[in-house]
Amino acid sequence: MQNSIQRHIRPVLLFFALVPVSSAPASAFDAADFKALKTGVTSWNSYRAGLPGRFADLSGAQLKGMNLRGADLSNADLSGADLGSTDLSKARLDHARLDSARLSSALLVRASLNGATLRNADLEEAVLEGASLKGALMQTAVLKKADCTGADFSGADLQETNFREARLAGAQLAGADLRAAYLWRADMSRSDMTGIRVSPSTVLASGSYASQAWASEHRAQFLDDAPKPVPAVAGQALPTGSGKGGNSGPGKTGSSGNLWRMSGSGATVAYDQVLYKKLKSGVFAWNDMRKHDRAMEVNLREAKFDQKNLSYVDLAHAKLQGASFRKADLFDADLRDADLSGCDLREANLEKADLGGADLSGVNLWRANMSRVRLDGVKVSGSTILDTGKKATPEWAGRHAAVFIHE
Repeated sequence: MQNSIQRHIRPVLLFFALVPVSSAPASAFDAADFKALKTGVTSWNSYRAGLPGRFADLSGAQLKGMNLRGADLSNADLSGADLGSTDLSKARLDHARLDSARLSSALLVRASLNGATLRNADLEEAVLEGASLKGALMQTAVLKKADCTGADFSGADLQETNFREARLAGAQLAGADLRAAYLWRADMSRSDMTGIRVSPSTVLASGSYASQAWASEHRAQFLDDAPKPVPAVAGQALPTGSGKGGNSGPGKTGSSGNLWRMSGSGATVAYDQVLYKKLKSGVFAWNDMRKHDRAMEVNLREAKFDQKNLSYVDLAHAKLQGASFRKADLFDADLRDADLSGCDLREANLEKADLGGADLSGVNLWRANMSRVRLDGVKVSGSTILDTGKKATPEWAGRHAAVFIHE
């Protein structure tokens, strides 16, 4: 009898031993606050006025697609909340906590977010026309393709913020910290950049890295990189695969994902099979995962992606040594600082892709579509075969703002 019980218990114990332990949220959103907000803006604002000395707690709340125009959410805790496609036009969000909140495609027209914290927030394709974000803390936030026309970011902390293809026409950026920010192909026309701080890793709208000469010409400050760590949002467990606090991510040796994988067929591969399957299952779900788990290590060494559609894929900083992308579609892909050494990219479509800082030593790019590709800071070597079929040279590297590595 005892042996029979042990046979049943052991698998359960093994399961819990292999599954990473994540701390439960310290607190969920306040039920009364959530219910009041769901009843409508007018009743919410009346309810909010009756909460002197207490800040509303809506952390982690599901508020996607709601009409919150003109809502008073100042000082509210909305960290981790889902506000995707929500209408927050003219809303008051001054000093609100929006760390890791999802605001993709949200309307924030003329909203007030002065002093708000939006670290690692997702604002991709959001509309912030005329919004005020003075002094906001927005390190590592994503504002890719966001409409920030006429928005006021003066004095904001925008370190490592992603503004790729964003509209910043007429925006106020005076005194903002843009060290390591990503502004490639952003519309910066008529924007005020007086006194902004940039660093050697700030990617300008042109695709070039910021320099002392550029800073002097634009009345900016050129400083060394000093990115600030993104703090964990209070009351939220770290997402699976973050790699923080130990080896709990799918890209880390010793993780539960790898342990289960190693007990499978026994096939030896250089890449992480869990991540490989996730990427092959869909680019947009993959990008969403990466957006909300920035610390995840991506190991796709020697993986096969021949003839696959990987348009818009986020493979920045990925380890891709020896991978094959022959005839793959990598249109508008983000491959910044990726290790592509030894990759096969023959006849691949790399139009509008960002290869800035990537390692292209030994890469084969024969007949690849390199139209409007960003090449600033890429590393090439004498064994790099260019799209023309010729090998890279120091002269080629000099013409393309690349770095030639002598092997």
